[in-house]
Amino acid sequence: MGHSFDGFPTQNSDQFRELLLAIGASGPGAAEPTALTRFLEVHPVAKTFLTTQKLPASYATVEYFGVNAFKFTNSSGASHFVRYQFLPVSGEQLLSKAEFARAGNDYLQTEIKERIAKRSIRFQLVAQVAEAGDKVEDPSIAWPVTRKKISLGMIELQRLASNTPEQDKALSFSPNRIPDGIQTADPMLDFRAKAYPISVKGRQ
Repeated sequence: MGHSFDGFPTQNSDQFRELLLAIGASGPGAAEPTALTRFLEVHPVAKTFLTTQKLPASYATVEYFGVNAFKFTNSSGASHFVRYQFLPVSGEQLLSKAEFARAGNDYLQTEIKERIAKRSIRFQLVAQVAEAGDKVEDPSIAWPVTRKKISLGMIELQRLASNTPEQDKALSFSPNRIPDGIQTADPMLDFRAKAYPISVKGRQ
């Protein structure tokens, strides 16, 4: 799983909880400075995350980053830490602020249906390899773009699933369901693996 920002808004799950609580307490009518304003004053990475998001032309034309690290170990016992990236074969295409303002609330859902009805969508799956000194346990810090990337294969989407709302509610994902030779390296992955089943139960 990934998102379009290369990095996570917080260093760990405790800080992420604080961020969510601050957002929840800072709705319309909240007194200034709001809880979110106070949080962002001391967490500049979270402020950057919330204020510099991309405006994709399509779900199919934006890069996705898996910001949590995994440890890959080969049959000889050599290990490397990696983060996944999903790179659109058609290249990244973004909207200007003016184009985004004209696009409408559901433009991404509409566009992806029209696009995939004409042709398949392809992403290159790559592993960005950490070097000495890179922060493996801190998803808020992106590794330098100069780090080596190894192609792991190609992902091709040929059609959209016709899931019913009931089927959507039953979907369950765990980042810890991984094959032999791969281990989680970021503690946040273990937190996510515990939190997601609670979310699934809540949806049902």
